[in-house]
Amino acid sequence: MKVILIKELKGKGKAGEIIDVNPNYAMNVLIKQGIAKEATASNLNDHKGKMDAQAFHHGEMVKEFEALANKIKNKVYNFTLSVGANGKAFGSITKQEILTALNNDGIKVEKNMIKDFPTIKAAGQYKITIQFIKEVSTDIIANVNIK
Repeated sequence: MKVILIKELKGKGKAGEIIDVNPNYAMNVLIKQGIAKEATASNLNDHKGKMDAQAFHHGEMVKEFEALANKIKNKVYNFTLSVGANGKAFGSITKQEILTALNNDGIKVEKNMIKDFPTIKAAGQYKITIQFIKEVSTDIIANVNIK
């Protein structure tokens, strides 16, 4: 019997997938517990419509993130580190400072979007990867000066 999964079913499939299972298991467990629904013509048509809408919205989101990525690609952001008399840095440049710089530039990113973040405790240029979603990422440059 074919069913459409409403929730992820470990070992069988993710939500939205159509799987073939034993009819007794489908009726007595999956459908009864709200994990799946029967793959009738009506349910399959609704499912197709939802999947098409999801694909469309995902495509629109990819376009938006690509535009943002192109806007900041290889853009240089300047930061300043304070150092003591012995030349040792006080603190480091953090992800939060990177986020603040991007937000001040009108780019809304979240902390978990910053990937490959090196420890920044010295002057120099550092490449930082911003991954908006799985398909879209770009690099920015953090230029660190000493004060």
